Amino acid sequence: MIWNNILLGSLLIVVTIFIHSTATRYTINLVYKHSGSNKKRHKYSKEYWIAVIVLIMFSAAIAEAAVWAMSYVLIGAVPVFESALYFSIVTFTTLGYGDIILNENWRLLASFEAAVGIIIFGWTTAIVMAVVQKLFFRK
Repeated sequence: MIWNNILLGSLLIVVTIFIHSTATRYTINLVYKHSGSNKKRHKYSKEYWIAVIVLIMFSAAIAEAAVWAMSYVLIGAVPVFESALYFSIVTFTTLGYGDIILNENWRLLASFEAAVGIIIFGWTTAIVMAVVQKLFFRK
């Protein structure tokens, strides 16, 4: 069963990275496209764009957690999608309440999700900071 956890966990990590890479590419393209030098046209847009970027990256993280949740339901680790999504978000954010736990056959899979969640939130922070630097500190 350990190899099933490792294989499925690795596949889900690749899917998670693909989703986040796509959101990152979209975000960067959006910022470069709409943060032109015309200051009159963009006088209030810095805060707006930061909010948009945070929402895009947050949506990507929710989509990623949903992929993990669907996997938990498909393998029978959590019977209902709503509970699986809750468990997945709590695990992905490394909050870990512990009110829903996986049986011992799939516990390792949840640790993979927590590990990639830490990386994804660091990545998201880097994207948001890059946008802030581009919008507020460019010359």
